[in-house]
Amino acid sequence: MPLLILGVLTGVITPAQTAINARLRKAIGTPFRASLVSFTVGLTATTLAALVLGPYPLVPASALRGPWWMWFAGLFGVIFMTGNILLLPKLGSLQTVLMPVLGQILMGLLIDQFGWFGSARHPMTAMRAGGLILAVIGVLAAIVAANTTVIRATSGASPDHTAAGATIWLWRGLGVACGMSSAVQTALLGRLGTALGSPIKASMVSFAVGFLALLLVVLLHDRGFGLKSAAHGGNPRWMWCGGLLGATVVLSTSWLSPQLGTGLTVLLVLIGQVTGGLLVDRFGWFGAARRRITALQIVGVAVAIAGIALIRLS
Repeated sequence: MPLLILGVLTGVITPAQTAINARLRKAIGTPFRASLVSFTVGLTATTLAALVLGPYPLVPASALRGPWWMWFAGLFGVIFMTGNILLLPKLGSLQTVLMPVLGQILMGLLIDQFGWFGSARHPMTAMRAGGLILAVIGVLAAIVAANTTVIRATSGASPDHTAAGATIWLWRGLGVACGMSSAVQTALLGRLGTALGSPIKASMVSFAVGFLALLLVVLLHDRGFGLKSAAHGGNPRWMWCGGLLGATVVLSTSWLSPQLGTGLTVLLVLIGQVTGGLLVDRFGWFGAARRRITALQIVGVAVAIAGIALIRLS
């Protein structure tokens, strides 16, 4: 039971991290700067964990003979994190969880079907197809029922204008694309973790690649880090800890997967993510805008979770 609770709590962290990073974006100026701060903290935390836990050497010679694409997991992590920072003010926390989850399911089934990125093939079954249909129905019910009226903004920060009409479906499509990027990152991390002999070391490499990519973007596009004004602008100190939460998720899931199995771990984390998304929307945690939660949304979330369970545990 404690491990099951830990899995759910690990998932709750993800929407909290997104809300914190979105608040950091408001203070620091751009989503790329906010992601860079988060990746810097995450890289520091995972590097320390890898140095303490080993095994050594950190990058064995045998890993260099692996496929080149496994080293680029961090780029897909950048897409996922930066996309979520952009999505939260437009869609609210719950939809910022649900749309990427739908993308993760779709891309995960494609990866399983065709054995992409060196993954074992798991062809589509009737149970998986039924789970996909349930998940899509549940997500659609939840987002169509979404009442995106902002109740109030917290922390004195003005929220971005909520997307509406046809535009909101473009943002939802971006959410699905972000989720597909996350599924690709997960597949690459699995291959990289096998090559390095440790999922924690694979996460460290992923954070390092993402950090370098974001550093280049910030230097060339944003032309500065914006840290001075953010640090002295009366902003809350907690907005800097998003990367630490991200590293916590990585370390927790890396530890839970061997204990509970990958399928159950992923299911528990997803349950935690949608629960956290509901809580962030309802109570406006970490500077997020408060949004009403309807009964139909909750039913839709429950149906989506049932579909995900059929897929993950089949």
